[in-house]
Amino acid sequence: MDSDQSKSSNELSPLASARSQNGDDLINTILPSYHMFQSTVSKKLVPNEESFKEDPPRYELSPLNSAGLTPVASRAEGAPAVNLAAAIEQAQRGLVAGEEEEAGEGEAETEDVFNQKSADFWDKTILANVHNLDNLSEEKNELAQNLEVNLVFTQSVCQAGVRPDIIDVAQAEHRQGDYFHGYVTIKNTFSKPIPFDMVYVAFEGILCVKPLPVDLKDKVPNPVVFKFLNMLDLFASWSYANIDRLVTDSGDPHDWCEGETDPQDGTLLSIDVKRMFMPGVTYKRFFSFRIPERLLDDCCDFHSLDIHCRVPPSLGNAYNLNGSNKYHQTNFSFKDFTQVGSFIGYSVSARVIGRASQYGIKSKNDRYVLAAESSMPIRVIPYTISQLYTTSHNYEVNANFKDLLHQATSKIEQGQLVAEGLKNEGAGTLSSFIPLHANSSRTSLSLINDKFRHLYVAPSRADKTPKKEGERFFRHVSLYKKKSLTGAIKGAGTIYISTPQATYDFPYIPPPEFRNPFQGYKSTIRVPIEYSYVCEKNKSGHSMPRIKEISSELVVLTISSRKHEIPIEFNHEMCFDDEIIDDMGFKKPEELNSFETKVIKPFQTLYGSLISLMKKIGFDDSAFRVETKLFKDIKSLASLQMKRITVAMSSVTVFDNESGSLKQCNDLLSLNYEVAESPVNKNFDIHSKKLEVEIDLRDCKSKGFTDNDPKNGFDHMCLVPSFQMCFMSRIYYLRLTIKYRHGVTQILHVPISING
Repeated sequence: MDSDQSKSSNELSPLASARSQNGDDLINTILPSYHMFQSTVSKKLVPNEESFKEDPPRYELSPLNSAGLTPVASRAEGAPAVNLAAAIEQAQRGLVAGEEEEAGEGEAETEDVFNQKSADFWDKTILANVHNLDNLSEEKNELAQNLEVNLVFTQSVCQAGVRPDIIDVAQAEHRQGDYFHGYVTIKNTFSKPIPFDMVYVAFEGILCVKPLPVDLKDKVPNPVVFKFLNMLDLFASWSYANIDRLVTDSGDPHDWCEGETDPQDGTLLSIDVKRMFMPGVTYKRFFSFRIPERLLDDCCDFHSLDIHCRVPPSLGNAYNLNGSNKYHQTNFSFKDFTQVGSFIGYSVSARVIGRASQYGIKSKNDRYVLAAESSMPIRVIPYTISQLYTTSHNYEVNANFKDLLHQATSKIEQGQLVAEGLKNEGAGTLSSFIPLHANSSRTSLSLINDKFRHLYVAPSRADKTPKKEGERFFRHVSLYKKKSLTGAIKGAGTIYISTPQATYDFPYIPPPEFRNPFQGYKSTIRVPIEYSYVCEKNKSGHSMPRIKEISSELVVLTISSRKHEIPIEFNHEMCFDDEIIDDMGFKKPEELNSFETKVIKPFQTLYGSLISLMKKIGFDDSAFRVETKLFKDIKSLASLQMKRITVAMSSVTVFDNESGSLKQCNDLLSLNYEVAESPVNKNFDIHSKKLEVEIDLRDCKSKGFTDNDPKNGFDHMCLVPSFQMCFMSRIYYLRLTIKYRHGVTQILHVPISING
């Protein structure tokens, strides 16, 4: 889309959150210690045999001076004496040499291998798999049921001895830079100590995609969970290290602060070093979190798409993946048109994790279980990051899509050659005389730069229409036919309806529960359209097709991937055609090209052909190899799930743009059309009219709502900001339907971006 033609609504700037300014001066900034890392981030799913009930053995450090040596067991007779200092120095040299050797070998490894190892390491940790742990709170476990975990949120940074101002964070929407302060309390109501292995407090962002069954008789697959945000508060979480949480603290890192309490309520501020919750004791841990400006780059490790690393909005009804209980009971009843069972959710969660054997569960192999937890949902609606140089960016997006399509097609062509050779030559491989494809040994990522130079089309050469340079249109062209008295059908003229290619920015309007009563929200969009009808001059008995009605619909498109990361960025050009050509406008909206026919079905065909070739040729033939990344990229696009919701507008206002001045038109059939001679053929006339269509999105009415519902559509629906992630995307556009007096119907698609 052309950035010069982009339309921006006059949205008032959102009110700055007071919490976004609170905390920078008081909260300390630290790097995690080794003990913190070991007790939280790197905690593996498989428990070790370490026991925390017994004190570790004590060791005395022996001096290096032989005159002050502590008596030790004598060495074996005849064994050579060892110089301790020399041994240490030699060991250090060996370590350095070993590090240099490993570094040299590491340089030979690719970055992809390193990223894969990092991903494998993360996938085996508790933090990445906490939703898969057994939840003892639903199994009537005596120890787990006597652990009470509660989260409390406060207006400012919590401090011992200072009375907190308690707030409800679930009653507001939050943006990048906002802080969450509070504390978690853990109480043992049992008569005996309750052990644990891990206590952590985290701010999490989770994307859950629930795959749809292929057949109604099939079992519904387990949801795909992608944890794109995992921020730990290392002070609130349990670890051996004692850190300074506030800049005013000056504690000893080796001091456990045993017995320290909060004077406000007498709660214990430190958890036992032996990892035991004592009977009748309430423990308190303070936490602070800040919503990041963007996600880490490793959120899109495989494809490095910047748009996939932006903070997505909350979407859908987030539920607790560890059980049937919801996070938090709310009275919110608005629709955001997400897929059933899928959601994007943020929450602050406190969890107590232990071993099954510690809670009286007998099993062959010990495992970690979730003993207790408390979670509070956080609704996040991020600010939209504006895309610079939108025209060139769209060309780049299209080029990357064509590149992937070209790679898949080339790979299938290569496989067809190999399969044909096998058929002609009989059994055996053709590795010795069938040349490998030039691209067969290269990954799809390495080809992008090469193919982009060939596929990229400069904007100045992209549009060969007679329009002036840089001007592009969405257009619907229909051949207008008419029956004669004898019943013969012949062409009477051609109808053109068009609108400039532009993406219209629309502000995010919160639901009533979160709406600011002192802030105004512009809910209208004006779209210019141009009507042209070309016909022969002075044709007897001929009347031009006049516009009778213009209606509008909002299309909400949600795209999700069931397993593999989406390899490309989507744009509106993948959702509909720039130009539609038909006879008499007989094509219905469902017959026009859509995201399904332009993206999903072509890759389904390619994926089917690729699987067929791999089975026919075999997986051991070196003449035909399919790169893993290319295979996953093709499969990802072929298996995309799509949910398209169409929301009708109850009214559309049309303005007559006559001589540059706008005048509201209540009767479209009475419009006066300008007539001019065609500059191409003097035997033809051009009847034209410029209009502006004003659409008020407050008039949206989705299915399930009656006329008795509030007039403002945003009181019962929520259009979250447009976004794209590795496993889910949300795209909006308008569909304008123009109906003519003689039965012709034409359609224009108008891109929309909902901005936070």
